[in-house]
Amino acid sequence: MLGVKHPLQVGTMMHLSNADFVAACANAGAFACMASAMFPDEATLRNELARLKDLTDKPFGVNVSLFPGHDARSVDVTLDILAELGVKIIETAGRSPQPHLEKIRQNGATHIHKCARLRDAIKVDSLGVDIISVVGAECGGHPGMEDISTLVLIPEVAASIKAPLFAGGGFCDGKTLMAGLAMGAEGVIMGSRFLNTDECRIHASTKERFIKAGLTDTMVIQRSIHSPVRVLTNEWAMSIKTMEERGATLEELLPKLSGQRSADSWMTGGDDAIFPCGQVIGRVKETLSIKSLVDKIMSEATEVQKRLAAI
Repeated sequence: MLGVKHPLQVGTMMHLSNADFVAACANAGAFACMASAMFPDEATLRNELARLKDLTDKPFGVNVSLFPGHDARSVDVTLDILAELGVKIIETAGRSPQPHLEKIRQNGATHIHKCARLRDAIKVDSLGVDIISVVGAECGGHPGMEDISTLVLIPEVAASIKAPLFAGGGFCDGKTLMAGLAMGAEGVIMGSRFLNTDECRIHASTKERFIKAGLTDTMVIQRSIHSPVRVLTNEWAMSIKTMEERGATLEELLPKLSGQRSADSWMTGGDDAIFPCGQVIGRVKETLSIKSLVDKIMSEATEVQKRLAAI
């Protein structure tokens, strides 16, 4: 699917999914999308896409966030730039893509839309989206408000839509990849596992923090503003949770939720920020190159396949 060797998408991560990271994933046989919102002016977006094309001849996509305020440009301006530059795969997430479908499809691009609810998957399926990504409650970033686990959600979505399905939330190795395929997905999304790769540009101390994390070391914040985010548990995230429990307004919360603070802290190793990641961070035990990690995942998946075939 998508001309990619393996049924594996590396999840798009704000501040991290740049040309170098995406190209390393593509060259390893996985699929990944560059986060367009990381490049707020037209020149930097164009330059980063040119770099990406120089770094790989394999398929890649570009993520266009539909969350209000995530992109300094309007969504349609970004889509026009991508069409002009011949981007063949566009990923959207955050809101319904319906108002932007004409722009998304103007250059014949394959459209992937990511959501977290069954009803949203059914809706975008009716709109003719090419591929639908659905994430369960375990995922890092935005899991949705309904708290339905991947194991329950994905088979129901697979039975309810016609479009090919990518599954996210809780996937980190060959065993879970095979589980996703068994549940009816055509591919799986792994984001948090790829934080601990050589090519991911987060600080070494943050990678070490993830290796030491346990299965219970994430938490969900921002429920009070109906935009839940699963993040690493630290004092900063806990203080946000306390503010929410006390009835803090959006205006009071915004300084604590600063995306720029997170962007800086990813690079410096600082702890006074939120770090989106999934529950699988508790299963990360080592940092590898992206190619080594992809090869390890697929080797394990092959072993699982052989074991199941023998049952």
